[in-house]
Amino acid sequence: MDIMFRLNLTALLCIQLLSQVIYAEIAREDHRSKEVSRGDSVILTCNISTTNAMQINWSKDSFLFAYSFADNQTFSNFTSHTLIDITLPSKLNIYNVQHDDAGLYKCNISNPRGQGIIVWNLTVSWEPEGVDPSWFYLYTLSAVIGLLLCVFTSAVCLYSWTNSSNQESNILSLVQFCVQLGGESLQVSPPPLHSCAVYRANHKQRESVQELQIQFKAE
Repeated sequence: MDIMFRLNLTALLCIQLLSQVIYAEIAREDHRSKEVSRGDSVILTCNISTTNAMQINWSKDSFLFAYSFADNQTFSNFTSHTLIDITLPSKLNIYNVQHDDAGLYKCNISNPRGQGIIVWNLTVSWEPEGVDPSWFYLYTLSAVIGLLLCVFTSAVCLYSWTNSSNQESNILSLVQFCVQLGGESLQVSPPPLHSCAVYRANHKQRESVQELQIQFKAE
């Protein structure tokens, strides 16, 4: 099997070398370029007529794809993510492009009239690793939930104040907070900035209950 493979490759290379010698003077090259982002797919097309073509070659560095129309023989040592369909050998498909895929891709089609050569200069743009979209959605969702909680808390505080005649509502700074609540011997920690809290003071002598609603602000 290995011997047959080597014979096929030798035959294809001999055909190509012979055609290059015969048609060396009329061979022409068409240079083109394409840029693709890393991870995308790209198709390089050899826009040369395959009518009466004898052989088509794709090459890049040490990689080679050769197909003989006459003998229906194929050789390729391209990597698995670089595909060429023998039913449409004029198109080279590269999937999940990486930086080492950049370079010159040469397509050579030989026929009785001469050779046609197209050289593609493929460049791969640098794309930094992006943030996982799930993290972005999670971050957005957390921000929305936090905003809704702030609105809900403010609404609850406003509702409890407007529906209770025994409550007193104030916006206090840290100093005012300590003075007013300290007078009632109420030992509590200040609430967070711009938060809303309700404190209940029991007056045993007056047998009454007073609720003080406080919104804490920065000085």
